[in-house]
Amino acid sequence: MPSATRKRVLALALPLALSACATPAPQALARSGAPADSSALRTLVLMMDGVPYDLVDSLWRAGHFRGFQPPSRLVSAFPSLTGVAFRGIWQELPTPGYEDRYFDPGENRLRGGLLEHLFRSEQESTFHRFVEVQPSRLAVSLAYLLPGPLARAELRRLREETDRRAAYDSTIVAYLVSTDALAHRGGRDELATFLVEVDAMLAEIRARHGAGLRIVMFSDHGNDLVPTRRVPLDEALDAAGFRSASRIESERDVVVPRFGLVGSSFLYALPAAEPRIAEALLGVEGVDLVVFADELGRVHVWNTRGRALVEATPDRSAYRYRMIQGDPLGFAPVLERLHARAEVDSNGFAPDSAWFRETLPTPYVDAPRRILQAVGTAVRYPANVIVSYEPGFHYGNAAADLVVPINGTHGSLRTSSSIAFFMSTHVATPPALRGEELQRYLRLPAR
Repeated sequence: MPSATRKRVLALALPLALSACATPAPQALARSGAPADSSALRTLVLMMDGVPYDLVDSLWRAGHFRGFQPPSRLVSAFPSLTGVAFRGIWQELPTPGYEDRYFDPGENRLRGGLLEHLFRSEQESTFHRFVEVQPSRLAVSLAYLLPGPLARAELRRLREETDRRAAYDSTIVAYLVSTDALAHRGGRDELATFLVEVDAMLAEIRARHGAGLRIVMFSDHGNDLVPTRRVPLDEALDAAGFRSASRIESERDVVVPRFGLVGSSFLYALPAAEPRIAEALLGVEGVDLVVFADELGRVHVWNTRGRALVEATPDRSAYRYRMIQGDPLGFAPVLERLHARAEVDSNGFAPDSAWFRETLPTPYVDAPRRILQAVGTAVRYPANVIVSYEPGFHYGNAAADLVVPINGTHGSLRTSSSIAFFMSTHVATPPALRGEELQRYLRLPAR
């Protein structure tokens, strides 16, 4: 899209976006109120979309967020996308798909998308039902066009709503989506600038409501924070004889829900076509990993560096990584360390906790567990083939590619895309933990 046309689109969207941001958020689960003339607020929970751990840690070490415990690495789900990640944190039931646009195998059609996203009730979309202060769905949709103005409007609304609710609500849960838009569009510097503004706002809130106010902050996933370009996924599938479709009627048909501009893709097809799809995508520029499950419950992990199988014990307490050819995840040193510590049993399985510890410093943190979840229990309708992209590449809505330049994205299996943060004024946490473990540290009243 020419720059002049893009500017006209943004100029038309700005008034609508700011108006949408001012729309009151849906009421979350009700709590018993306190007298209006007293300050009942005791806990503020701030959920931030797409803020990577490294950036928050650097700000904390530079003296920002005074009064907070050191931030912890929070390992996101795979794919490292908001719906899947926050579902795990809040221990909600799986959503139908990895994002709002998804394929329903029972009905054999694509569902969701922008209109459903705008008009569906927040209560139907899992983690939103826990949140009192959040942007409207229209504001979420427009945030990626106008991240700066929307971010400041969202911050003003958070301050106003916190002051208004403090008289009767002991716990407020708020959600900022513009942080993700800033990371995608502005990159590290713009996101860092905004986080400093968040820090100043939180200091004001603590000054008004007392040092005893407990503040909890966390994000859902990280961001590679490098400029990206589109992966030629469609061209590779076409060249291999597959047909991009909205229904699956033959082994040639591949359905790829397109949403956002993210670091992974989800392909739906007949099971017999899975290995051929994977073969077609090996070596495509930007493709890092291709994964798919077989009828035995094993997950194949393929790339140009090799092929491996990831397996779990029935209770998911231990995992096995078997290199069939080469080493696609680069886990040979990890296996050496596990063997050296006598943590691998006679069948090649090592405990879940050992895999978490040993893969934390690698490019694919907690990969065995996260890969198996992605093709299994992460969503109601898991994809037949999942593609994870290298940093610097994305896939998604083609129209968004024309309007929205991308300076960072997330969604892949990569550690840089997957490490979120957790930080609190009153609870010390381990240096690293999984999203599913966060409930024990939130310590919120029954809802």
